[in-house]
Order: sequence, then structure tokens, then C-alpha cells
Amino acid sequence: MRILDRTLSLPEAELVAGWEYPPPHNLYDSGPAQAFMGPEYRPVYDDELVGFVCFGAEARVKGQREAAGTLDVGVGLRPDRVGQRVGTTLMPLLVEYVRMRYAPRALRVAVAAFNERSLALCRAAGFVELRRFKGPQDREFVELALQLPD
Repeated sequence: MRILDRTLSLPEAELVAGWEYPPPHNLYDSGPAQAFMGPEYRPVYDDELVGFVCFGAEARVKGQREAAGTLDVGVGLRPDRVGQRVGTTLMPLLVEYVRMRYAPRALRVAVAAFNERSLALCRAAGFVELRRFKGPQDREFVELALQLPD
């Protein structure tokens, strides 16, 4: 598995925009393809597109503000690859990619509180809960951070 150091192409963004998740995960259903073609979106490949990562403002959800020295990170997986350990494989690659490319002091994620699988993945990677807040669709989100060594 690898994170490509380029933005998503239009065909990749169109695939991502078409992903649909079962409730309550449909909160993560996507918008128009152009929304995924910003400079902070990167495709994730195995033998084919399995997901994307995004950084900075693109990774923040409503209710979060920028934090000095902290890079916000978001991950989206293709619905048919959820639950197949893709996230477990991707997380260390993502942390290393961010350390090499951005060199922040910490990473931060926001995960819907109902998404126990993603919360467990983040906690297993060393992220710790900072707070809970109301996000999109007035849903509760959990903000977690991972301090990176110098």
C-alpha cells in the first residue's frame, strides 16, 4: 500500500465522490468530485485506489479550529475495503508520510463518536482523546491527537 505524493486525478475524484456508506456511516458520503481535487488530497493505492488522505483545513470538520504545530489529517476508505485492515496498514504509512512531508509536532483527527472502528484504530496508533464536540449534522465527534517525537 502507498500514499501517492500527488493530488487526486479527476477520474479518482469521481470514484471517491461516488462512494456510499451504510447508515450511520453515510455521514461520510461525499460531495462533488471537484471537492476532492484540492491540493491537500492524496490518493492511496494498493493494487487499485483504496482510499485517500487529506491534510490541513481539508481534514477539519465543523467545530474545529487550526492549532499551531498540529496538522489535521483525514482518511477516507473505499466502502468495500472498510473492515479489511486497510486502515491498520495505512496508519503507520500515513504517520511516516506526514513526518517526512510536513514535520508537525502533532497530528489531529476528528472521528464521529459512533465510529468505534476508526476510534479504536486511532487509539491503537497512539492518538489520545482531546475533547468531544458537535460537528456536521449536529453529530458528536471525538478529537484525538498524536504527539510526534522530535
